[in-house]
Amino acid sequence: MPNAILATDGRVLRAAGLRARRTLLDCVVTELKLTPYRDIRIADIARRAKTSNASFYQYFPDLDAAVLALADDVARKAFLSPVPTTGGLDREAAAQLVDAFFRFYRANRTVLRAVEARAAEGDDRFTELHRKIYNGLTTELERTLITAHPRAADRNTRAATAVSLTLLLTAAASQRPRHAGWTVEPTAIRTAVVDLLHTAITRPPAIPLTTALPR
Repeated sequence: MPNAILATDGRVLRAAGLRARRTLLDCVVTELKLTPYRDIRIADIARRAKTSNASFYQYFPDLDAAVLALADDVARKAFLSPVPTTGGLDREAAAQLVDAFFRFYRANRTVLRAVEARAAEGDDRFTELHRKIYNGLTTELERTLITAHPRAADRNTRAATAVSLTLLLTAAASQRPRHAGWTVEPTAIRTAVVDLLHTAITRPPAIPLTTALPR
C-alpha cells in the first residue's frame, strides 16, 4: 500500500489509529514547546494525550521517532519561493521571499529547532531531514544566482552562496532579538536580511579567499 503509515508492529494504520497517532504527535509538539528535548518523558506525552505509555509505543519506538515523523511532515511541505526568482530577484521580490520564509519557519519553529538540535549532535537521520526541509530554498537560490550571473561564477561559488543565504535566513528566522539581549527591532532585522539577500544575488560573485578559515 503506497504511503501507508505503519504501527510499530508493522500493521497498517486505519482511520482510528491515524487519529490517535496524530493526537500523540500534537502532544509531542506541545511538550517540545514547554520542555527541553532531553527532559521530555513519554509518560508526559501520554498523559497529555489522555492515553498510556503502551499506546505511545504502538506508534513510535521512542521520542526521536515521533520527532522524525513530525520533521518528515515538514519536509513534505518544504518551503518553496512564492516569487519566480529564476527571472531575477529585485528588492521587492527579495522582501517577499524573506517574509514567506519567515512565516514558514515560525509556523514550524518548534519542530525545526528540535531537528536542528539533533542534527547538531550528529544524528544522521535528522541531518538528512534538515537537508530535505531546506533543499527547495537552497536550490531556488542557486538557480537565481545562475540567472543573475550565468558566466561569472563557477558552480561551487554559486552553491556556497546559496547555502550561506539559507543559513542566514534560517538564523534570522529562528532568533527572537529581545530574548538574545539585543535591542534591535525585528522589523529592522527583516529589512537588513532583505538587503543582504538582494545584495548577495545582484553583486558580482565572491572571489575565493586565499587563506583558509580556521576549522
